[in-house]
Amino acid sequence: MRAAVADKEDGVKELCTVVFLAMNSWLDIRRREISLLLTVVYAGCGIICSILQGRKIQDVLIPAGIGILFLAAGLISRGAIGAGDCWILLALGALLDTETYIRMLCIGFFLAAFWSGILLVIRRKSRKTEIPLVPFLLAGYIGGILI
Repeated sequence: MRAAVADKEDGVKELCTVVFLAMNSWLDIRRREISLLLTVVYAGCGIICSILQGRKIQDVLIPAGIGILFLAAGLISRGAIGAGDCWILLALGALLDTETYIRMLCIGFFLAAFWSGILLVIRRKSRKTEIPLVPFLLAGYIGGILI
């Protein structure tokens, strides 16, 4: 019985995460922005779920630390990493366990690097060409679930 409840909770978390990333992906592609309100709501729900589920503190601090490092890198690089992308990473860390979070990051960054390579070689874009990151995080999350 307990396993069935845990499976339902995981399914709800996965669905919420996919919807959250899909909505922000659309905004990131169309307008080059994210919804801060949606991000705050997702992060708040993630914090509440983490408390209710009794997640270990290191399982919360590792993704949060990674998100903070990206936020600092974005500030130091004067926006090379968008602040919205960093806020998304912080919000995802509030709900996702460390393994899922790191898997999503690795797959998403690999896909973004691959796409950047295609843009550089085939489409003759420059290194300064901006690409939206959130769609690649969505693909990384879905890919991580399917693996």
